[in-house]
Amino acid sequence: MAGRLDDAIRKRGFRRWYERQLVESHAYLVTGFLSLIMMAIAIEESEFRGSAAGLLVLVTIAVAGGWICLFSWGRFNRLLFRAEHLAERATCSRCGTYGRFIVIGLRDAPDSVAGCSLDVRCRKCGHEWAIE
Repeated sequence: MAGRLDDAIRKRGFRRWYERQLVESHAYLVTGFLSLIMMAIAIEESEFRGSAAGLLVLVTIAVAGGWICLFSWGRFNRLLFRAEHLAERATCSRCGTYGRFIVIGLRDAPDSVAGCSLDVRCRKCGHEWAIE
């Protein structure tokens, strides 16, 4: 994950950060799907009667497609799950405002989904809470 979570949210605001996470995670999903298709085509086109070099190229493409597919699927799941997890906790319990807060601190929380805990303050009413 490039950069720190609190810096990314401070820079864009929570709503834009969340939107960006959804777009990025779905880009990984599309990449994974396309690499799965690439892998299937390479397997389908491989002929054992052809040259060894041609077969080796197709097997290499199939393996690369499979690896890219698995990597993209994992990245899609991590990004989407973290974004959804934080979005579920982004509503102020005092005034009910969603996603309008200021990040005031970051603490390490290795057991949490995001790997950290965000201390936030509602922009509307000033209520503070932790998003873990």
